[in-house]
Amino acid sequence: MDIKNVKNIIVVDDDRSIRVVVSTALSRAGYNVKSSGTAAGMWRLVESDFADILITDVGLPDGDALDVLPKLQKMKPNLKIIVMSARTTLLTAVRAEKKGAFEYLPKPFDLDELLKLVSNTLLVQNTEINNFPSNNSSKSIYDSGPVIGKSSAMQEIYKKISRIVNTDLSVLISGESGTGKKLIAKSIHDLSMSNNKIFLILNIQFFDNYKFEELIKKLKDFTSNVINSIEDLSGCSIYIKNITESTSTEQKNFLNFLETDLTQLTVNNRKFIKPRIFVSTKSNVYNDVAKGIFREDLYYRLNVVPIKMPSLKDRFEDIPDLSLHFLKKYFQNKFIHRSISHEGINLLKEYSWPGNVRELENVIERLCFLSSTENIMPSLIQEVLSEDRLFVENKYEENLETYFKNYLKRYFKDFDENLSLNNLHDNFISKIEKPLIETTLNLFRGNQIKTSKCLGFNRNTLRSKINMYNIEVVKKRKS
Repeated sequence: MDIKNVKNIIVVDDDRSIRVVVSTALSRAGYNVKSSGTAAGMWRLVESDFADILITDVGLPDGDALDVLPKLQKMKPNLKIIVMSARTTLLTAVRAEKKGAFEYLPKPFDLDELLKLVSNTLLVQNTEINNFPSNNSSKSIYDSGPVIGKSSAMQEIYKKISRIVNTDLSVLISGESGTGKKLIAKSIHDLSMSNNKIFLILNIQFFDNYKFEELIKKLKDFTSNVINSIEDLSGCSIYIKNITESTSTEQKNFLNFLETDLTQLTVNNRKFIKPRIFVSTKSNVYNDVAKGIFREDLYYRLNVVPIKMPSLKDRFEDIPDLSLHFLKKYFQNKFIHRSISHEGINLLKEYSWPGNVRELENVIERLCFLSSTENIMPSLIQEVLSEDRLFVENKYEENLETYFKNYLKRYFKDFDENLSLNNLHDNFISKIEKPLIETTLNLFRGNQIKTSKCLGFNRNTLRSKINMYNIEVVKKRKS
């Protein structure tokens, strides 16, 4: 590194080993480094005009580093601040952003990740003008929940939320059922400057017979919120569930609501603040756009900030913290204390959780109710999880007809009867019949006599269908 371009960095952490490791890595990368273990020492080093970058932990023995950041920013406007913290909560990320941090880095982190972050920070140092967010305090509920997770997937979501929380950008939240899409939208609303405004929850079907002149009347019928006039919508947040489960009429009316009606309200009343829009989906909206069943213009209008919620199986390391939160919630509601051992937590981590976080909460509540002892026994956890596994398997069998009806409903959405569709029956039957034959053949290890008897075909019919669907028959010996 050219000596003329050597940059100075301050590292602040009350853990001496972390200070040494981080300082050594930065020094070897060619930076000048000074360190401190206290907020007072950090203040003196910044005051000496030594640093280009400050890397600090949040919890210091003589105070919270985040409380000092606004003063440091005012004193040294060009100083870039990277906050590192083991308090891997949404509140910490949002507080760091509000207090003027350039970046938030949750612990533990890789040194390579830190070095890359420092390099990127220096690249933009001379071109970016710092904005100083409001010093308003956030709601303390987010210190321990309800948005919980130390996993890398959740940390990335925290970072994104911290950057958009005080904007009016539209947010498209996708993810499987039970992953917490509505919770994320509500969290952004509650942590924003508009948290005293209404958080409105609507189904997309609200826009089926939508007319602007009937908006307030319809909102009164469809929501539990107290809405008496248009002014009540100023600055509010509107959360639309299941955006892809919409007809072309609903999409058209929703787009008109966003682009015409809300804009007109803003023009007619300068004090009216356009509501912030959140939408959620369980499926991939872009795929629906490609298929022509979702409006492209509406998609790009909504997909300003996409947030993809991970399934619980992709963030299993969050299960201990989530379980503890739900145990505390049960205690608060029922005044009955329950706990789960390390062995029990491991059983929860080994389960697949098809219902995601919502299923975990239901299981914890059931365990608390069924347990006759304070410490929930691992045998009870195994029993409850086995019941859930059996329920999921039976659910697919019982609801096959319902599933197919919903599939047909989506298929025929916006159906044009003037289009020429040939062999519709055969096309649908083949989608079911081919996997049925393949699975049954596999069950009987390729034995066509047993397969045809099980399916109710004669052997010649089975052979004909095998050839028609180009099914590979693999014969296996019974072990």
